[in-house]
Amino acid sequence: MILVIITALIPVLILGWWIYKKDSQRPEPLRMLYKAFLYGVGSTFVTLVITSFMSMAGVMIYDLGSFAGAVGTALFAAALPEEISKLLMLWLFLRNNPYYDEYLDGIVYAACVGLGFAATENVMYLLQSPDWVGTGIMRGLTAVPAHFAIACAMGYFFSKRHFGDRSTITAVCVLAVPVIIHWVYDALAFSEGVYPALSVVINGLFVLLIWLVYRGTMRRINTMQQLDQARMTPPPLPGNNDPSLPPPFPGDSNNNNTPLA
Repeated sequence: MILVIITALIPVLILGWWIYKKDSQRPEPLRMLYKAFLYGVGSTFVTLVITSFMSMAGVMIYDLGSFAGAVGTALFAAALPEEISKLLMLWLFLRNNPYYDEYLDGIVYAACVGLGFAATENVMYLLQSPDWVGTGIMRGLTAVPAHFAIACAMGYFFSKRHFGDRSTITAVCVLAVPVIIHWVYDALAFSEGVYPALSVVINGLFVLLIWLVYRGTMRRINTMQQLDQARMTPPPLPGNNDPSLPPPFPGDSNNNNTPLA
């Protein structure tokens, strides 16, 4: 069992270390990252509560016997409740967090929440799998990075809104973008069992989605880093438009090329 748990946690630890190094200029306290990770673990239990309520309300869909069923299951049994849970825990964690003072922090903390969820889910999957080695390798290359990337998208829009972008579209994107990515991801994964003859096409679309999500994640991280850099860069001194030049000496008004005496 210990070996299974270690296998399940290896991709989580790798991605956690990677996002921590991305925030190397002003890294967050490790204890806060651990705490965010535990909030992500807690989000798995929140998901169970949400899905239970959805089942009692009659809106839960779990049908992998058809394409429509796979798409509905991907949305109502996975994407929607899981992303709502992670967003709720991210909001609870960040609402009074004094260390949340940079754009990139939103991505870092959201990634830790997402990895907490992914770690818990991965351990449960591997413990139930007769081929836990194969399952661990496959999920380590797909599901865990997917949760990580989706969380980065959530953190990106969360930070945009937190630091001043109060537009409706940004507010909607905080939840909508992660849900849509997660929905498409699971819809493709579930559809392979419905149409095994199209597995090559479905797997090709799956790989393309992972690549697009990866590119989007890197772009969002780079954007946050640039915004943080711009906030930390002091404005140029008055009259000194070229930042490569030293500031003028006080009282130096020799701007007409007149030789000094």
